[in-house]
Amino acid sequence: MGKKTIKINLVDSYDTIEDKFLFHFLGEHYNFLVSEEPDFLFYSCVGEEFKKYKNCVKIFYTGENAVPNFNECDYAIGFDHIVFEDRYLRFPYGFEAVSSELNNMCDITKTLAVRKFCNFVYSNSSYGEGAKLRQEFCKKLMKYKAVDCPGKVLNNMENAINPRRDGNWSSGKIDFLKNYKFTIAFENTSSIGYTTEKLCQPLQARSVPIYWGNPEAARDFNPRAFINCHEYESLDKVIEKVIELDRDDEKYLEMLMQPPLNPGFEEKFSKETVANFLVNIVEKGNKPYFKNTNVWLKKPTLGKRIVQNIFSVKNKENNKVVKILGIELKFKRRIG
Repeated sequence: MGKKTIKINLVDSYDTIEDKFLFHFLGEHYNFLVSEEPDFLFYSCVGEEFKKYKNCVKIFYTGENAVPNFNECDYAIGFDHIVFEDRYLRFPYGFEAVSSELNNMCDITKTLAVRKFCNFVYSNSSYGEGAKLRQEFCKKLMKYKAVDCPGKVLNNMENAINPRRDGNWSSGKIDFLKNYKFTIAFENTSSIGYTTEKLCQPLQARSVPIYWGNPEAARDFNPRAFINCHEYESLDKVIEKVIELDRDDEKYLEMLMQPPLNPGFEEKFSKETVANFLVNIVEKGNKPYFKNTNVWLKKPTLGKRIVQNIFSVKNKENNKVVKILGIELKFKRRIG
């Protein structure tokens, strides 16, 4: 019996259907018909085209630090530690390329301690607190030793790595990182749950990440396998740790030998986990959930302000607003 055909579309995304890993997983179960009248609409956070589509199930997926709005989407895949029945899956961007093989440390040898010092690969120089902080850190670290910067930011190497949107960028970047003992791995922003390929890729390359971003990255990754900037009181203290490891091969190799993935990582973030989440959505059929879009909420009234105050939850630590408008969400993390 052949695979069922489903009508889908993808909007407001940097990726295409051919590129996005979600469709690779879902394609093992269904054939796709790309349609302007889809039953299932996938969208991300780089536009608002999704709003014009009616009478379809909307599935939000983000590679950016954005919280899903369940008054706009029916289902979501993101970074936050949210529990919302079968409508949400935490599956951070970059985790799809990580497998349990990463914990097989048989490729770690003493020669890895005599590689080039450190690299810094970035194209974004201004968006987010981390963009500025990582440049500050890199410049401080350069006072100790040269740091190779093949990206657009602080560039001091020409044509050393493929452009960001090149189809071979990810594998090419990992191959580049393999030449270095350390990789500066700062996210654009810092938020609980928001870990991306910036931590995964150095680990895949066996290059010790100097990581800043998700303060709770150790929930998914072995804290002894990377330098976590959030554990230090200043960037200067982080640099002292980098220098200590750089000057002591035994201590460096001890960190490099640590299995990077915490127990249970592969079960939580496997291809099957994503596929099962998506198949469950499809098998329910084109049945969107109710979304609270009452016109009166858009009017500048006291009632609107009251509703906004009741149904917007601000995470003070991360300066994020989660708009839930009538939908009760249960958070595993503390919200103040």
